[in-house]
Amino acid sequence: MLNGINVAALQQFAQSVAGHPDKGDARFNVKTRWQHQTRSVATVSHYVLGGEKHARHFEIASDEPHELLGQNTAPNPQELLMAALNACLSVGYAANAAAMGITVHSLEIETDGKLDLRGFLGLDESVNPGYDEVSYVVRLRTDASRERVETLHQAVTKTSVNLANFSKAIRMLPTLEIIEA
Repeated sequence: MLNGINVAALQQFAQSVAGHPDKGDARFNVKTRWQHQTRSVATVSHYVLGGEKHARHFEIASDEPHELLGQNTAPNPQELLMAALNACLSVGYAANAAAMGITVHSLEIETDGKLDLRGFLGLDESVNPGYDEVSYVVRLRTDASRERVETLHQAVTKTSVNLANFSKAIRMLPTLEIIEA
């Protein structure tokens, strides 16, 4: 065990996926229900890995701050988006460091992005409703050499799922189902 990661199990899983790529097929699902005003609650009930469904249950609330017409009862969707990026990067640093034999003493990731709400509010069609740029800072304390930490950073940057999701367009497949009252 290193950084809380079972390195042997990680290596065994990677070898299993390398030998049978279908074992690496992962599908995640989240269902979100609007509650009132700007609040919603997302429910995670399962995921599928290698064709096998695994049950679980988590609820994730979202709300806007008072200034954006919410009740400020939970992080807003943008904060949750950044939290998801940071969490994914954290897993990447911990697991890759463990695989490389690097002990992580502390890790903090801070993400920042600026939006122009004129796009979201439909006030100016030339304004992107999303981010044009997001920055993040990784603060890592370890005894490893700078060269090894740079190699770790490059590995995480190359393989992070959510960093890839942030940095390139994802084809979205929307479906609208109208439920009659």
